Amino acid sequence: MNTLNKNSKNTKEKGSNLLITNARIFNGTSSIPDDLKSIFIENGLITEISNSISKKNALQIDVAGAFVFPGLIDAHVHLQSVSGSVYRKDTVEQLEKSRFHHLRAYVACGVTTVLDNGISASMLKLFQDYLNSGGAGPNIYALAPMLYPAGGYPGKDLLTPYWGPHPDPVHNLEEVTSRFMEYEGLSNIVGVKTFVEPGMGGVNIWPIHTSEMRRIIVEQTKQRNLPLHIHALGKQDQALALEMGVKTLTHTGFTTGTPSESFIKKAKELGTHVTTTLTSSYEQLLIKYTPERLEDPLLKLTVPKEQLTTAADPEAWDHVWHEITKLRPKWIPEFVIKAIFKYVNMEKGIKRTVKNISKAIIKMHNAGIPIVVGTDTSNWPIFISFFHGPSMIREIEILGEAGMSPLDVILAATKTPAKMMGVDHKIGTIEVGKQADLIVVQDNPLENLSAFKKLMWIVKDGEARTPREWMKQ
Repeated sequence: MNTLNKNSKNTKEKGSNLLITNARIFNGTSSIPDDLKSIFIENGLITEISNSISKKNALQIDVAGAFVFPGLIDAHVHLQSVSGSVYRKDTVEQLEKSRFHHLRAYVACGVTTVLDNGISASMLKLFQDYLNSGGAGPNIYALAPMLYPAGGYPGKDLLTPYWGPHPDPVHNLEEVTSRFMEYEGLSNIVGVKTFVEPGMGGVNIWPIHTSEMRRIIVEQTKQRNLPLHIHALGKQDQALALEMGVKTLTHTGFTTGTPSESFIKKAKELGTHVTTTLTSSYEQLLIKYTPERLEDPLLKLTVPKEQLTTAADPEAWDHVWHEITKLRPKWIPEFVIKAIFKYVNMEKGIKRTVKNISKAIIKMHNAGIPIVVGTDTSNWPIFISFFHGPSMIREIEILGEAGMSPLDVILAATKTPAKMMGVDHKIGTIEVGKQADLIVVQDNPLENLSAFKKLMWIVKDGEARTPREWMKQ
């Protein structure tokens, strides 16, 4: 029998079989890992799990008592966006190189599945063709189309040309239908994304869909049997989203305040999920004040050097704040916003926001609302510290720090998002018949979630590599 070790350069070849032995398996269906079992994988699928398996023609990894978990799922990403690309003025070639680098980074960080929350048809096809031709990366599922109103959020000015191709706004039924047609023939579309976002920070600056357009969007998604995922941050906006029968709120919201009992009751009645998005909406802005975080070995392995350099550049941070001032209402002078950034303790404000959102997540979780882990990486290319891949590990750590048990955090990053996406028959747990998307860690994440930062092996579709090997392709 062929064997692999942690330092092996000849990892599993596609199409061959793999046997993992002496594993403590957390299968996602029970609360504690099994002791010392084996997993046999054929053609990318798990075909046998038992106390002892012997196979002659299979590559073997003896993990010597290490822990095996389902691959992680980041339920909110933006694969088109490259961190800091607006500041660096990346070329088209640089953007493409970074995007494929990011795909490898996800897998190297144990993220074997992502859900893109707003991707153009042409970019989705590009990524799917890349993976189908043998490129390394996670399973890519998508919310499509992305439906937003004229002049509304996110709009072309916010996405910028560095985002790459993105759709026009919708005004009527014909345009909504046209957006759906753009994605015909593309696979792995598991929902539709729309927005109820009049403005962030309590000031309305964008129009939202009219009641008639909201009705059209709901009807068209139902006709196609696709659930509706809605960006809605404010309390009134979330109420409108619940009226639309939202399947998933793509952000927690509650930068201030707390979820009301009526909100919780309605969300539970609908079975609405809530995606966390703490890191790449807020928490990783703190890197400005703690640049030593950029020395993290996982970041150095998985993040392109030019992105780390940008995130350490004070001038780049000044550029970020300048770009954010463009989101102000036109009646507020630019110098007023600049003064806020200069004299207000932004670090303290960000920490306060993260703390309040975290409290809201815990309250909803305790009330029985299903929570899914998502990072929102890398939402706008103007930001410089939102990194594809390692942001997921940080999101997991923050949820643990907020008070979710390690078990509940892990389920929110595996089993629950798989069910939300309607693909729990394929991924999310370790069971016979499912895809062999697994991660192997030396220490037990059920005791310390930071154990995910030190992965030994990542198995994607039955192919096993170390984090460093995944980054080499």
